[in-house]
Amino acid sequence: MQIHVARHQQQLGVFAAEDILAGLQSGRFHATDLAWRDGMQVWTPLGDWPEFRTSGVPASPGAPAAEAPAASMIPWEQGKSLGSFFATIKLSIANPSTLATGRYAFGDWLAFCYLGVLFSLPFQLAGALVYGDKNAQVAEFLRGLGLPGLDKAADQLAHTEPTPAAFMVFGAIMGLAIAPLLYAFFGVLHWLGQRVFRYPVPLERTVAASLLVTAMVAVLMAPLQLLGFSFIAQMALSLLLLVPACVVYYRAFGAATGVNPWVQFGISCFVWFVLGCCCCGVPGILFWGAAVTR
Repeated sequence: MQIHVARHQQQLGVFAAEDILAGLQSGRFHATDLAWRDGMQVWTPLGDWPEFRTSGVPASPGAPAAEAPAASMIPWEQGKSLGSFFATIKLSIANPSTLATGRYAFGDWLAFCYLGVLFSLPFQLAGALVYGDKNAQVAEFLRGLGLPGLDKAADQLAHTEPTPAAFMVFGAIMGLAIAPLLYAFFGVLHWLGQRVFRYPVPLERTVAASLLVTAMVAVLMAPLQLLGFSFIAQMALSLLLLVPACVVYYRAFGAATGVNPWVQFGISCFVWFVLGCCCCGVPGILFWGAAVTR
């Protein structure tokens, strides 16, 4: 399995175990260099790895592995600024393994998520104010499908009064206030899913990582709001970018939590399935039961 090595908050690269062993003996690597591989929750000095102690290299005299998160290489945890915000998003896409070094304090990443939603707000407002209500476009799209059952829904949408601009602005601002808290709630649900499958990732780390990757995707997808002139173009491009967005999302989320991205994707599917059953299936069964007993 490949191992990531870093020194003084700078990535040295990804190496095989035998290359690191040879590097420790030759002096290329130091016992205090931090290392991480898939499945680990924190970066740990090479001198503390059992497989490298046989090389004659002494254990790291520095902090123990439990304190390794203090050496975070995530720009946002090194300083709060617009520059570190965008640098963190770039890092999450280009080199997500570095996210494993994070401390993931909830307050830091809640602020990060608010900044990400704030960045997307002008795009939402531009789409709403410039292109107005999309009811007519959606109605035309439904009619174009040629399905008889959708004609009635299309007619209702076509005759719906457009939403006033003031309400659109108010809705966007309220979304800014509520969205990060809602994302944090879904992070808690994902943590429960991890516990079901016995992945002991701490709650705060899971929620903070969820806020990080959600803000990242919000920033990346925000320009799609400028395609409001065409509902079909907006939907087509959204579907086209769905798979790449999921890949970026789960690669970063998996690295931040120390769990394989495919496993995290599976846990998300499980959580949403259970949530869908609770929100739709259970009320439907109760309604059906009440109708039958009448």
